[in-house]
Amino acid sequence: MTPKGLLLDYGGTLVEEVSVDLRAGNEWMLAQASHRPAGITLEHLVERADRITREVAAQRDRVQLETPWPALTRLIHDFLGIRFDIPMPDLEIGFWKASVTTRAMPGAREALEECHRAGVAIGVVSNTSFGEPVIRYELARYGLTDRLAFVMASSDYAVRKPNVRLFDTAAARLGVNARDIWFVGDRLDTDIAGAKAAGMTAVWFNPSGSQDETGRADVSITDWDDFMRHLSISTS
Repeated sequence: MTPKGLLLDYGGTLVEEVSVDLRAGNEWMLAQASHRPAGITLEHLVERADRITREVAAQRDRVQLETPWPALTRLIHDFLGIRFDIPMPDLEIGFWKASVTTRAMPGAREALEECHRAGVAIGVVSNTSFGEPVIRYELARYGLTDRLAFVMASSDYAVRKPNVRLFDTAAARLGVNARDIWFVGDRLDTDIAGAKAAGMTAVWFNPSGSQDETGRADVSITDWDDFMRHLSISTS
């Protein structure tokens, strides 16, 4: 079977997050401040950021609503009286670069190229507080944006996977009926559950070969080469 459309998760599917150093990101932010009240240290910033993460950001999956990075940042820095002259989009990408280290999943670029040559429309749907430019930047580092129709970040759409509204919006943007779309993602509770609810074929990116105890996934793959073996694609 060959899908007409392919929607892909970002983290854990196309790109693996090797490390996330939020302290380094907060230290970078503090260095950019145009005003910092006397006595406000990195420790104050980290403590406030941890609290906002626990009380606000950590609730996202439960309510399926997204909290954009700029809003979280204002809750942190406005409370402490820290101000910036740098535009928020520049702060966002700078914080990302200071905090996050990734690597591309082996075979991902080759799989996208082959699907594109076969005429399959491709998009990315990511659960993230960061905006689309940040996710696109990271994907582009590995040549993973060349064949994409779009990159959708949940921060730009108010809701998070598995909310079906994010999935049906992605299908509409792709211009393909949901039943003709394969959604590939590494999380059963968000990617697979949401794709199934939206009527898509749910493909579980499962490098560990774990059992699908939910029984939701239509296909389970261990890597991108395995994914290509499930497709009937001719690029001649």
